[in-house]
Amino acid sequence: MFRGWQAGAAGAAARGGVYVVLAWLSLTGLGCGADNWNGTNAPATAVSPDAGSTSDMDGSTSSTDGPASTMDGATWACGAPAPAADLCTTLPTGTVAGCPAQPNGDPSQTGYLDITMPDGSHVYTCATAWSDGAGGYWFDAPDAFMSDPQSCCGGAPTPVAIPEPPSFALGTMGALHGPREIKPQESAESGAGPIRTNPFAVIVRDQAGAQMYEAARASWQAWAGDGIAHAGSDGSGAYYFAAAFPVNFAIQEMPDGQPVLVIAPEVSLTADGETPFGHPTVGACAAGGGAPLVLMAGEVWGTTITNHSGRFNHHPAVTQDALDNAVKLFNCFGISITRTTYYPPKI
Repeated sequence: MFRGWQAGAAGAAARGGVYVVLAWLSLTGLGCGADNWNGTNAPATAVSPDAGSTSDMDGSTSSTDGPASTMDGATWACGAPAPAADLCTTLPTGTVAGCPAQPNGDPSQTGYLDITMPDGSHVYTCATAWSDGAGGYWFDAPDAFMSDPQSCCGGAPTPVAIPEPPSFALGTMGALHGPREIKPQESAESGAGPIRTNPFAVIVRDQAGAQMYEAARASWQAWAGDGIAHAGSDGSGAYYFAAAFPVNFAIQEMPDGQPVLVIAPEVSLTADGETPFGHPTVGACAAGGGAPLVLMAGEVWGTTITNHSGRFNHHPAVTQDALDNAVKLFNCFGISITRTTYYPPKI
């Protein structure tokens, strides 16, 4: 749960430290069986043949009627309808910005990700390189948070300490962490503006959201590889579906401990697939802001989930146990997952 979201002004760290508590999420759920679909009608066993370890779930179940997570008096019950919430203000959102131009007038090759926290405060992660092609901004240390953007643009560092998150008996799904990279097409303008939100993103907070995902998935499957530009769920834009496109997911958490699972197809702005919308765009705010912090991100292939994400799979808290706990979350919402494929974090 987010507790004590705070970010001070420049030099705050030197005055004793400003702390942002990024706590782990613990959940439990139900296992069941359903169809296999990965965009090409291939079986789940076809998931990423170069993957690390693949595990079948043991089929064990637990009640979906009881509390799955209790923190500071807030209880999330598996299977209960999700309470109303403005996810644009109760989840972090991100904006990409470049540092001032170089003395010779050339654009800066560095920048930062400005992360707006649920309480309205800001923290920043520093981009260390920029490439206008397929690259975008690269973050060498996406988990090194600053309280002042000038820390990323030649100013004195203003680090924000992140205490060790507590563990919960029911298991964790990782720790909140930022992306390694944000590509040019994933922000409102190339290298600037709010992170775009994938226009096909489906928010799953309860079983009703899971039913919306299943209906949307049928459309995605029908569009796979058709070479036709499709409008987003809001009726705007033009996006292409590759023949074997990943279905991406990101797990986030609201300040009161409510889990938010967002699922979206990896679509491209061009038919050649060279301008994909990846995990940073799998956000819950339609107005933009993406997913600058997640507990875990990965892919859904039929009834298999993975932690495969070039942007977010670099945190040591993304363990096999965390992925197994993510299975419980999917299943408690009614999205059948029976297998995992685990990739060791690229640290």
